[in-house]
Amino acid sequence: MTIILDMGGVLMQHNMPECIARFSRILGEEQMEHILGMKPNAEGIPDSLMEQFECGLVDADIFVDTIHAHAVAGTTRQDIIDAWNTMHAGIPAYRLDMIRAWKAKGHHLILLSNNNALHWQDLHNHYDMSIFDHCVASHLVHSHKPHRPIYEAVQSYIATHQCEPPYHFVDDILENRMVGEEMGWHTYPTLEDLDAVV
Repeated sequence: MTIILDMGGVLMQHNMPECIARFSRILGEEQMEHILGMKPNAEGIPDSLMEQFECGLVDADIFVDTIHAHAVAGTTRQDIIDAWNTMHAGIPAYRLDMIRAWKAKGHHLILLSNNNALHWQDLHNHYDMSIFDHCVASHLVHSHKPHRPIYEAVQSYIATHQCEPPYHFVDDILENRMVGEEMGWHTYPTLEDLDAVV
């Protein structure tokens, strides 16, 4: 069995309210929206610094330095990094346990993620990513939902490495699951929904 997992909404536990609160203290609400592109209601502004960084189009140093240049006195670079990583508040232990159990059964695990450098570094600092057989990291995951080439890249990997069917895809976004279904994958909105089958 081959299992394809979306990183963001499926694995990660998000804490947007705390993330917004921290950046509001660092920049002020008006500056937060103007500089970062993050609104107090959690809406992101298209093509903003936040979106470009999340997509991997702006590197971590530029992202942090830009915010730091407009931050309130006393703000450190680490304050900014910590504020950003609050958005991705880690992977709950029970979700990792679930995935480890699938791995122990011999299932092939493929992970989809964006190219957010700080997020990816934070993830590797806290988790053993070798649990996954393959990771597809691309800004296309985040910049377009759905973006067919990403799923075609996964399909190519499956074919090249002769990953065994059935193919199961877990993503919390309906549009992405619909593309997965077109690829012939069985799709699920949550890990728990798939776990009932596995």
